[in-house]
Amino acid sequence: MLSSSAIVTPPAPPLSDADLLARVAGRDRDALAARRAEAEFYARHARYLYAVLLRRAKAPLALEGSEVEDLVQETFYRAFQRAHTFDRGQALDGEELSRRARGWLGRIAQNLLADWLSGRHEVAASPFLETVPGRDVDAPPSSRSPRVRLVQEALDQLSERERDVLRVSALYHRPGEEHQRLPNAVAAELAARWNTSSENVRAIRSRAMKKLRDYLGAHDAVPAEGT
Repeated sequence: MLSSSAIVTPPAPPLSDADLLARVAGRDRDALAARRAEAEFYARHARYLYAVLLRRAKAPLALEGSEVEDLVQETFYRAFQRAHTFDRGQALDGEELSRRARGWLGRIAQNLLADWLSGRHEVAASPFLETVPGRDVDAPPSSRSPRVRLVQEALDQLSERERDVLRVSALYHRPGEEHQRLPNAVAAELAARWNTSSENVRAIRSRAMKKLRDYLGAHDAVPAEGT
């Protein structure tokens, strides 16, 4: 029986995000610790990243034939591959480090989205990244859903030029705003790429959007948000 004077060791404080990523980066030295660190880092930030991307990237991803969950999965996979590049800067407390880690994840997701919209991709597999914890019941279906397959079929009906214009346009989509126009510099870059005028780029975008809506409407599908 322990005496009343026995010393109780307090539990160790949770590891910071920087410490978790350091363990992930050291997987060659301790694979088990790295996997546990991956799981903890994912649990801390997956719900936040999913919510942010659901607001900002749902429409662009639908044009590419993917879902928010695909981008969340690939973002964490890429983050774990590049854990050694995380810079904690001057962040000292846990809250400040968390904000820095989420900003780092956001930049990875933004770069991946830009890559995806410029070409095909394959989503990486990871045992930790199959579902998003706390997923909202109104969240979009998985990328294996009939709706997403139908969007991809609709995109396949378009020319390469039309798909390129739509994907670039998706990067500049602002949810909730009507009568959106491509920035002049972006339209000019597309015009140069396809040897046409900026005005024609906007006409191409308009025709491509109509084809997309018509195809989805003919198959009784609801057009993706923002299209």
